[in-house]
Amino acid sequence: MYLDILEELLENQAQLYKNAYKGDFSQVCYLEAKDKEHGTYDKNYTNRLRLSYFLLYKHINNEDIVKRLFEEELKDRETNSFQGIGSALEILTFLLMKYNREGTYDSLFERAKTANFDCACGYTPNVEISSELEDCDIYDGISIAIDMGCMESARKLVKLWKEDVACWDKRNYERLIYFNKDIKREEENEEPLKALAEIARAKGKNSDIISTLRSLLHYYIQFDKKEQAYDCFQQLIREGDLTEIYHIRLFEYILEDCMELICEYKEKAEELWKWARPFIIERAGNMFGNLYKKSILAAETVNDDFSGELNYQYQEWKKRVGI
Repeated sequence: MYLDILEELLENQAQLYKNAYKGDFSQVCYLEAKDKEHGTYDKNYTNRLRLSYFLLYKHINNEDIVKRLFEEELKDRETNSFQGIGSALEILTFLLMKYNREGTYDSLFERAKTANFDCACGYTPNVEISSELEDCDIYDGISIAIDMGCMESARKLVKLWKEDVACWDKRNYERLIYFNKDIKREEENEEPLKALAEIARAKGKNSDIISTLRSLLHYYIQFDKKEQAYDCFQQLIREGDLTEIYHIRLFEYILEDCMELICEYKEKAEELWKWARPFIIERAGNMFGNLYKKSILAAETVNDDFSGELNYQYQEWKKRVGI
């Protein structure tokens, strides 16, 4: 059944191939764009990746198209603000290597190796990829659909996977959480996050109890469920021995969530600030940027004059890190 979904997904890319076969590369050639979030990126990357998957699994033998796509992909690797290697380059390398008679394309592979820092560290032309769709299991299928940005297909595959899970254990709950994030269904993660917290509680390992409850707390804050977030926070400080994590980043993430909750849940702001204030004072000279910003807002929310000291320390921190 999942292979049928993958077959349909590939068939939907046929028009990209037909256009390229006719010499129209407008949808798959490098098309530079810039914005504040992504920096420099390629608007046509996803289409090029989709066509690469089509060529791979449909066993298309067209050297000219593969070479052209490889060259377009190099432009992206060389200019993309996020650098990276990426699936498209790996697939196109595998395909182009088939035509590398007497080192015809060695210069292109060498260019790929020097395209960016990530490529210099991890790219190799000797990549091995199966071109048989039947070799893909459902996990591969989900990964491919997500990689191609085809969310409807990915959601269908995740639904099939869920129906086939025989034992909902820690590993499968974690998988579901990651799948939901990737398919833009993160709001559905409440139940699996609660399940992980229950599993951690049953096993009794303090660090796992804290970590899972913090993840649930962060979920509630992210989706503006302030009452549930407050209850979860109370459970966290009641059931978790936080002294064990005072000096690691996880504790500061909990503080960050608490600061955000103070700003959002005015009815409980004083109570939450009373708990957090000693830890904020202790760390005032050495926090990370977001914790500074949220601590200042939280202090202002409860009209605590310590917000002035926090703001001063924040400005000093920015000088130290060169912001």
